Amino acid sequence: MRLTSTAPEDDRRIAQSYPHPFQGAGHTEARQVPVLLHRARDAMATQMRSIFDPYELTDPQWRVLRLLSIVDEIDAADLAARAFLLGPSLSRIIRDLSERGLLARRASEEDARRFLHSITPAGMKLVREIVPQFDPLYERIERELGIKNLQHLNATMERLAEILSGTP
Repeated sequence: MRLTSTAPEDDRRIAQSYPHPFQGAGHTEARQVPVLLHRARDAMATQMRSIFDPYELTDPQWRVLRLLSIVDEIDAADLAARAFLLGPSLSRIIRDLSERGLLARRASEEDARRFLHSITPAGMKLVREIVPQFDPLYERIERELGIKNLQHLNATMERLAEILSGTP
């Protein structure tokens, strides 16, 4: 049996004969949320990346270093959850940052299968060098949005996260 294809004009005509999937679906404002969140995240990541790129750090590596700079020690599962990383990605990041002397790893005294991670003095020095470079970005955001709008945005984003995660 031979399959035939239709001409592009016929494909368009057939497609146009069906209603658009979102036509009459409502929830217009809610439908914009994923796109706007993605757009804002990409814009913020681009700004931040320009700061830590010269240090040959990726966004996930920076998140790990930043988290390690505020805790004494943390195991891989907690670190992955708090940095929003999957295990395999975190394993590579830990390896790379360890090779650069920015983090240390040791076996837990209670469970030798569990490893604890901490930032090294070199890692802390790097974090302290990078963090102030974010100030102009944060100042610009505060200046252009205003504190009240930022407080509202932060509260709204927290609430959205609660709604989507099923937390009351």
